[in-house]
Amino acid sequence: MRTILLLFLLLLSLHASSENAQNLGYYSDYKEALAVAKEEDKPLMLIVVTSYCPWCRKFERKSLSSEKVATYIKKYFIPVIVDRNKDAEHFPSLYQTPRIPTVFYIDAHTEKAYWETIGYLNRSDMGEAVEDAKVIYENRVTQ
Repeated sequence: MRTILLLFLLLLSLHASSENAQNLGYYSDYKEALAVAKEEDKPLMLIVVTSYCPWCRKFERKSLSSEKVATYIKKYFIPVIVDRNKDAEHFPSLYQTPRIPTVFYIDAHTEKAYWETIGYLNRSDMGEAVEDAKVIYENRVTQ
């Protein structure tokens, strides 16, 4: 019985990343999100997680789901969530980080990260991080 329960939890967690992306209204395909970011002239917000990471689930459930944070993100960024293990071949190896969750803020035209946050951030810290990323991007663009 214990083995069956563990197998069920493993299968459930493997589906969690794309499901969480869908629930948040984020992209789960890096290339698709990049194309939209270029078209809308917005930076890409790449969130790298894994299915087995409890801090990633907490980050998605508490910080990214915060109405204020979510509204700000969707206004200024094109967000995409990828699973480091499951989606590894579908996003640049440059962003294959051992530290999760990690959020890369990427200039869509150069595909280079200009800011990143590492680890779980609570709602307040995430709000500050996205505001900082927006300001940094705007300063880079105007220079």
